[in-house]
Order: sequence, then structure tokens, then C-alpha cells
Amino acid sequence: MTSYCEKTGLSPEDMNLYRHYHSYLTQKISLSKPANETIKGFSKPLQRLIGNHAQNNNEAKRKERLFNHLEKSLVSKFQSASLVVFGSSASGLSLKSGDYDLCLIIPSVDEKKAIKKISSMLRGQGMDSVETITNAKVPIVKFSDPRSGLQVDISINNSLALHNTKLLAAYCKLDKRVKELVTCVKYWALHRNLCDAWSGTLSSYAWTILVINHLIQENVIPNLQQSDNRTIADVDGIEYDLTINTNASLNDANEAEVAELLASFFYRYATREWDKSVISIRNGGDLTRKEKGWRNEPPSAIEVINSDNTKMGNHHMAIEDPFDIDVDLCRVLRAHGELNIKNELIRACEMFSDGSTWKSICDTVNESRLEHLEPDDLFHDLRDKSDSIVANMLEKTKAEMVSLEKRVNALEDEKHSTIKMAKAMRGVIDETSGIRKEHKATVLGLKERSDLIEEIKSQRDKINSDIILPIHMIEDELSKVYKRLTEELDIHRVPSLEREKEHFSWFIELQAMHAKAREASELHQRFIENINLQKSEIAKLKIYETQHDDATKKLLEQEPLLKDKNVNRKEVISFDRRVQKLQKVVRQRRTELHKLRREVGRLEAWMRKKSSRNKNHSKRKNHRGSKSSGTSKPNAGPVTLGDISGLLSAIENEGSSKKVRKINAKKAGMRKLGNLSAHRGERGSFKRKD
Repeated sequence: MTSYCEKTGLSPEDMNLYRHYHSYLTQKISLSKPANETIKGFSKPLQRLIGNHAQNNNEAKRKERLFNHLEKSLVSKFQSASLVVFGSSASGLSLKSGDYDLCLIIPSVDEKKAIKKISSMLRGQGMDSVETITNAKVPIVKFSDPRSGLQVDISINNSLALHNTKLLAAYCKLDKRVKELVTCVKYWALHRNLCDAWSGTLSSYAWTILVINHLIQENVIPNLQQSDNRTIADVDGIEYDLTINTNASLNDANEAEVAELLASFFYRYATREWDKSVISIRNGGDLTRKEKGWRNEPPSAIEVINSDNTKMGNHHMAIEDPFDIDVDLCRVLRAHGELNIKNELIRACEMFSDGSTWKSICDTVNESRLEHLEPDDLFHDLRDKSDSIVANMLEKTKAEMVSLEKRVNALEDEKHSTIKMAKAMRGVIDETSGIRKEHKATVLGLKERSDLIEEIKSQRDKINSDIILPIHMIEDELSKVYKRLTEELDIHRVPSLEREKEHFSWFIELQAMHAKAREASELHQRFIENINLQKSEIAKLKIYETQHDDATKKLLEQEPLLKDKNVNRKEVISFDRRVQKLQKVVRQRRTELHKLRREVGRLEAWMRKKSSRNKNHSKRKNHRGSKSSGTSKPNAGPVTLGDISGLLSAIENEGSSKKVRKINAKKAGMRKLGNLSAHRGERGSFKRKD
């Protein structure tokens, strides 16, 4: 029988899963701030991490090129639209390879329809992993750009987030330690799987708010939302206090190093009594739950995981949004996420105090989850391989690339051929459209007339089935009865009253029968007329078909592509679908080809790097004792993927050696003006023609 912990209510499995949190609740461990010597041991690895995640020029250029491309594409599709960068990319608080957050402002638009339209456009441009999230408060489309390697989120009309970005950017400018501490905390949260709002943990934005709150409490930075001059503005029909006091300052500010601030960050939140107060950077300090009006609602996270409940109560780890103060940033938490965050904070605090390494504190949970992230070192998997193995890898990758290039070219040829065939068919159909329209109108007329004939025939036959006598016999009988009723009476032969009634009844009945018979006769006449008209239309239809066949035959004789082809709209639709399928396959293969080209460039760069290092080493060996003049020692340290664009473009531009051509003065002068000829360039880049 499963025995739950009497003090915490956790099952044996959960006690093991959240062992640090369980040990803290049962007072088996006590947390303390680490000693100064221990903290100093973290300084170098933290500074190395911060340096690795600093944005470089190549990464900025990649983002700029992608932004320019998306801006041109999106603004052309939506009238009066504008694209802006927000989030950590704009505030300067992003990790390397973090999501690139963009906001499309479109007045008066159906946001869900706009997101679907954007996703369709992105797929057409060859973007990878395009995913729409339309059930969120702010609709989002997520995708990956295979050319730049960036993960991108585009939201619609996320106006308030732009002000949040402005606030965080202002905090970032106050002190470099803001960015440094945010980088360390985000890196830890990412690798410990604590930074994904969609899976039930806190968002990257929420972790940043926790860092800002900690730095305000530690007297490192002032509270920028405290000011006598308030800024009240309308955002999407709602008034918000958007005050940002960029002139705020501190007296006797805390000068602690990042390592010390990180240690106190873990200690603060590992030992925090979350059920007693609400974090509010707007207030510059905690708010009591009574002040805020946010009760720690049941059921608790432990009660949820021990029962069939799927939703726990609100405001367990309450974090107030700085502008939208009715929003609790912990609203995304699920039971497992809350317990995992508390467990990991205690684990980090404990390991920091014990002098564990930063690498072990940030040991990645489920490495496959972060496979899409770029490694810190471009050549991390090649450093322990021999030159022959790398050369074999390069040869094999090049062979795969050549094979895939042939496959892509074949698919492109097939696609263009299919497009040409569909266009040719559509041209034949358009050329004969006039005849086809007349043919179609005649066919529709035949159908309508056929229905009318059937209706007339049905009405006529019903009347004839009810009235047995033909109309001429009815008229003869009417005449006889009328004469009998109106002739002079013979006083010797006066009919009885009953006989007179019968004659009158029969006369009235005959009149009704005569009216119906006349109606049947008129229906029959209409039936004959429509039958004759139908015959003439059928004859006309045969003429149209002959004309169409003759016209089509002549056009097919002029178009060899359509020889022995059955040209009709269904065939055209079939070819169009074939084109769409080919386009999808081509996009997938081009993405694979791009990856292979990057890999070839990486392997060639490594071999060049090794060759250069060996040459320099041999030079130093041959000229031992002599001083080196103007040559710097090659850097054998880590090379980051942030530099890959410049590295690969340099390799591509180097290419094969070419003879230098002499250019006369006039041509040289024109070359200075740049390339003025018409040409097709690559997206977001410009290359001068030779």
C-alpha cells in the first residue's frame, strides 16, 4: 500500500521526484548563503557564459536581414500594417539562439484569420516548423527560418508588450549586471526545463521580472515605476499606468558581483514564503495578498498531483505584471511545473552553497529538448577527431550534397514542366471558353426544360386519369343536358323533382369535367411545344460540341505538350495539386540541402583552421629563437555559431583562384558607382557583380 508523507502529502514517487523540496519542507536540510570563497569560484564560469551569450555583429545582421524580409512581405499583405521587434531581442535581455519576437500591428483585423494568412505565406517562403496558436489571448505564429537559423514568434496587435519591452530595456541600461544576471538565470531555467509557459512552467518574461525584483530588493537598481509624474495611456481601449522614470537613481547602490547576486537570487526565492505575499516590481517590494486581493486558492499543487484534478487554484507563486496589474504571471503554472520550480530553486541554492560547479547546477534536463539550439562551440564535435576522419566526413557530406542537388534540380524540372502543362491546358480551356459557355448554357437549359416537361406531363396525366371521357364527348353530353334543362315542358310529361335535381347535378359535374379537360388539353399542347423546343436545342448542342471539338483539335495541334492529353478542368486541377505537392517537397529538400552546405562549410573551415595552425606551428619550430613580427597566435578556442554567417561567406567568396583582369580607367570609374545593371539579388543581401 502506498504511504504518503504525513507532513508534505507527497507520494513516495513524488518524494523522490521533488526530493530537494521534500527535504526542505521536512527540515532535513537547511539553506544558507554560500561563503565568499565559494562565490568567487563561480565568477569565471559565469563571465564565460555571459560572454558566450553576448550578441555579436553577425547575429544582429542576421536578425536585421530577416526583419527586413518579413516586414516587406507582411506589410504588402496587410494594409496600414507595421512590424516591430519586442521582447528580449529588443530589450537586450535575450539568450543566444533565443526566440526572435516580432509584433505585427494591424488596425481593425480578424486576428485569427490574419495569423492563418501569415502562416500560409511563411510556408510558401520555405520557413520550417510553422505553427499557429490561435486560442491564446494574443494569437501567435511560430516558425524557424532555415537561412538564418532563428526561431521566430510573430504576434498580432500585442501592443502592451511593447511597453513592457520598453520598461525592461530601461532597466537593462541602468546597470550591466541586469543583463548579466538575467542571462545566468535564463540559462539555468532553460537547461533545467523551467522556462516554458506552454508546458506549465514560468515564461522567460516572468523569470526576468523575478530578476528585476531581486535587484530592486538588493538595492542594485532603483524602481523605475515610482515617480510623481504619472503617464496614463490608452492601449487597445483600456487605460494603463505606463510610467517609466528613466531619471531614477540610488544612493549607496549595492556593488556586488554577479556571482554574489546569483547566489542571493537562488536563496531569496528558494526560501520565499510564496503563500504570504505577491511580487510587484511596480510597487518596488512585495504586496500582501490582502492588499492585492489575490488569495492563494485551493487546490494546491500537491493536492492536484495526488488526485484526479487537472487544474489547481490561482496565485500560488503570485507575480504581478508591471503594467497589466490584473494579470498574474504565474497563471500558466501547472502542478508539476510549480513543484519543479520550487524543487530546482532549492537544489540550485544547496549546490551553490556546497561549492558545486556551475555546469553541474545547469546540467541539462532532457538534452533532446534543446537539440535545435546552436552549440557554443562550432567545432565542438571535431576537436577530438583526426584529420583523416574529418576529411572522410567532408567527402561523404559533399557526395550527399551533390546527390541532393541533382534530386532538387530534377524536382524543379518536374515542377516547371507540370506548371507549363497546367498553363497550356488552361490556355486551351480559356480559348474555347466562349463555346463552352454556350454549350453549358444549352445543357442547363435542357435540364431545366426536361424538368418542366416532366412536370407538365405529370399534371396532364393526373387529370386524364381522373376524367375518363374525352373533351368532345363531354361537350356533346353538356349540350344534351343543357337542351333538356332549357326546353319547353310538356305538361303531360313533367319530370319529377328528383329527376330535375339529378339533371342539374349532372350538368354541374359536366361543367367541372369540361374545365379540367380543357386544362389537360392546354397542358398537352405545352408538352408538345416543349418537346419540339427540346429537340431543336439538342440539335444545337451537337453543333456546339462539334465546334468545340474542332477548336480544341486545332489548338492541340499547335501545342505539342498536350498531345494525347484529355484537356478538361479536372485535369488542370489535378496538375495544380501536383505542383503544390512538388513545391512542398522542393522546400523540404532545399532545407536539407542548406544544412548540408552549412556542414560542408563548417568542415572545410575546421580543416583550414587546422592547416593554418599546423603551418604556424612549423614556422615557429623552424624559426625558433627569432621574434615574430606582426603575426598573432591563432586562436584555438571555441568558435561560436554566431560567427558562422561571416565565416561561411568568407569561404564562399574565397572560392577558386582567378586571374586578375586589367580594367581601363573608364570602366574603373563606372565600377566605383556600383552595379547599375538589372539583376536579381538574394534576400536581404547585396553582392556586386564581377
